[in-house]
Amino acid sequence: MLTADIAALYLRITPADFVDTQRQRRPEGRTHSGRADKGGKAAPAQNTFRLGTLREQEKKQPAPTGLEAATKSGLLGWASAKLPFFAELEPRVKRGRRVLIGNAWDTTNPEREAWIGALVKGRIRVTWITSSEAAASLWSDAATHRAFAARGLALLGTEIQVIEASVVASERLAADTPSAAGPAEA
Repeated sequence: MLTADIAALYLRITPADFVDTQRQRRPEGRTHSGRADKGGKAAPAQNTFRLGTLREQEKKQPAPTGLEAATKSGLLGWASAKLPFFAELEPRVKRGRRVLIGNAWDTTNPEREAWIGALVKGRIRVTWITSSEAAASLWSDAATHRAFAARGLALLGTEIQVIEASVVASERLAADTPSAAGPAEA
């Protein structure tokens, strides 16, 4: 059984979006009389969700991940959109640097469900950071870090090409247009 926060993580949506989807699924109106039975059980503190149900829901409504959206929006999304990453409980290195394990929304990683199980058991944690912060963090697996950082490096390369092309276009424009910097002749 997974809590709402972990269920949202599994479905690759924010906890707030998950709450909204749960509200939409509830029936209209009251589901009970509103009066508690004195001898009845108390309601659980949190709603819990079954992993099998979440798998079915994910198959019905596949959604792009936040990382895909951040990558498509360019360098701005890479540097500003906060995404969930699995991290070790305690940093291995002093100076407050976190050690990441992997991207929590990466469905291509075969260890993702095992990491969610470790999260439920309290062996690892989730940290919400930008992709640029994640790329600059320490990772427990160098190959995973390298693959993740390659996306950011590709974005930087694209941005550099766009800027260089813009500078070349500006130079052409300046060469073709007579200078308007001087005073106008009357």
